[in-house]
Amino acid sequence: MNLEEEAKLNFNSGYNCAESVSLVVSKQLGRMKQSSMSCVPRMATGFGGGVARNGDICGALAGGIMAISLALGRDKPGQSRDPCYDAADRFYNEFVEAFGSSKCCELTGLDLKRPEQRETYQSRIHVERCNPIVAWSAKRAYEIIRKPRGSERPLGLITQQKRSVKHKSLRAHVRAGIA
Repeated sequence: MNLEEEAKLNFNSGYNCAESVSLVVSKQLGRMKQSSMSCVPRMATGFGGGVARNGDICGALAGGIMAISLALGRDKPGQSRDPCYDAADRFYNEFVEAFGSSKCCELTGLDLKRPEQRETYQSRIHVERCNPIVAWSAKRAYEIIRKPRGSERPLGLITQQKRSVKHKSLRAHVRAGIA
């Protein structure tokens, strides 16, 4: 199952848009222990429906930004925000370009605070409008994380190369038969 299908599966099984995107991208990245994965949907729950059905930022957009932050964010105040901000800005702008808005109420055309409009959402909008947005968001957030702007190689390869730099001279000696 590909990333988009898994995001839609999560979404159609009861996770909200933000939970679905952040969960599938986080799993794909393998950044967390299985025991810690339960915090991912928990931190995303309140973003569904444009922040608790208020129609503001799309939950799929918020979930993608959370996944980007998990992968590229900082751990300490002295670390740079730039890698994460650059990726989140790129994701946000591509999202708005692709869908015409960042707001749930504009994307769905609904006020999810109203029970009758939630029924319309469940019967039609969830599948027709939000499923494609959730799938696109999961895929695009993952792509941006794996290959940041200006990078010739995916992030995983860059990180792997940095880790192996200290062993490079030893490997060269082994290949040459010196060590």
